[in-house]
Amino acid sequence: MTAADPADLLALATRAAREAGGLLRAGREGMASELDTKTSPTDIVTAMDRAAEELIVTRLLAERPADGMLGEEGGARPGSSGVRWLIDPIDGTVNYLYRLPSWSVSIAAELDG
Repeated sequence: MTAADPADLLALATRAAREAGGLLRAGREGMASELDTKTSPTDIVTAMDRAAEELIVTRLLAERPADGMLGEEGGARPGSSGVRWLIDPIDGTVNYLYRLPSWSVSIAAELDG
């Protein structure tokens, strides 16, 4: 896949998000000791945030190595294809931590800015 066909990008994002969601569901147990903060004491990041972002970036780059990346947990790299992926591996981290159902994996493709 080299062209920036929106349907192909959506399919790739969906596959990566589903795989990351499976990782996140399986990894919730025992992660309470693996918390950190980013910009404030209430801006929480978990080891699972980082693991899910790494999985997503790996999957996206495997199929589209020339794309740029911007991940919420610090994964940023320039690209040359005109596509930049925007990744929030756990959108709703506090809900995820408290085992509330309102969290998701968010992935978007930005085309030519």
